[in-house]
Amino acid sequence: MAEARDIPSERAKPDRRQELSQRPREQKRQRIALGFIIFFLLVIAGFAVTFYAKVFVLPGRQLVVKVDEVKYTRGDMAKLLQARQRQHELIGFEFKTGEEVFKALQIIVENEIISQSAPRFGITVTEEEVDAEIKLLFLMARGADQEKLLSSQAEREYQERYREYLNTLQLSESEFRETLRKQRLREKFRQFIGENVPTVVEQVHLHRLVVSPTAEIDVMQVKFKDAVGVDKGPEHLQEAFKQIAREFSRDDREIIRKGGDLNWVPRGIYTKYDYNFFDLEVGKLSEPTPNIDNTEEIFFYMISERSEAREISPEDREILKTNALQDWLNDERNNHDVVAEFTSDIYHWLIEELQLTRSTTPTPQPNPLGL
Repeated sequence: MAEARDIPSERAKPDRRQELSQRPREQKRQRIALGFIIFFLLVIAGFAVTFYAKVFVLPGRQLVVKVDEVKYTRGDMAKLLQARQRQHELIGFEFKTGEEVFKALQIIVENEIISQSAPRFGITVTEEEVDAEIKLLFLMARGADQEKLLSSQAEREYQERYREYLNTLQLSESEFRETLRKQRLREKFRQFIGENVPTVVEQVHLHRLVVSPTAEIDVMQVKFKDAVGVDKGPEHLQEAFKQIAREFSRDDREIIRKGGDLNWVPRGIYTKYDYNFFDLEVGKLSEPTPNIDNTEEIFFYMISERSEAREISPEDREILKTNALQDWLNDERNNHDVVAEFTSDIYHWLIEELQLTRSTTPTPQPNPLGL
């Protein structure tokens, strides 16, 4: 038994000094491996950040249009369009995306031109006017008296509706106020330019017929000629036109009901078609006039009366004021450095942004402000 206890163990004892000498090398290899892992993670994160910036951040900052020194980006345009989109959805109106994109670009340019030009004419909008404009939108219900508008309950309702509306449009208060300021400024400027619109001008009593290119136009013309005969009296002409309008016209239902009667019209209301009817002989049917906006429609005009000096209706005068403002803007644009960088890529990016915020099931409401 003693001999067995004296047999030395064959297992080598660990060399403590060797272990201590290898440990720094192991730690170094681990640090290098960890460094490589961190490096690759940073590279991947860098690619992710670059991709995010390239796809989501930088496009929004890309210049779309510049009016003199004032710049507007994709993001500015997207915000305007998204606000208009939500407003349309709230009241159940169709939002025609393609049309609205180009309309927004025009509005941005025109409102900036007005903003820069208005001080030259002494036209401004104060903060108090913006406050009043907001309260009119959110407080003044039809038939509401002044006492109700000034009550504390009405003020609380106003604040609540105001916050809710801003949240729905996803606009800050400053952005909303600036939008209203520009709208109010544009209206003030329209009234200022419109002061030169006369109140009494030459007018014609206009009638319109809408047919398709494949309609029996020859038959319609013969029937009108036979119905008119030799009588050129206004009432007789109107009755003759009413007969063929109700038989052949595919115009708006209400206009057909009125026998194609568009009422008294001054020059400049139907600017695209003035030359087709304004100088017509009374009682004579115009030449076929293609509808500029719809190739499937043809217009025929007739005037039953003419007046050299007739007072313009309030509705027509407002239209002429708007046209006068547009004419002024077209001329004034030449005095500003307007640079637009609107490409197909920007257009498609805006369309995609609007698709992201589009409500799939909009709920029509009679009034977005609850008034």
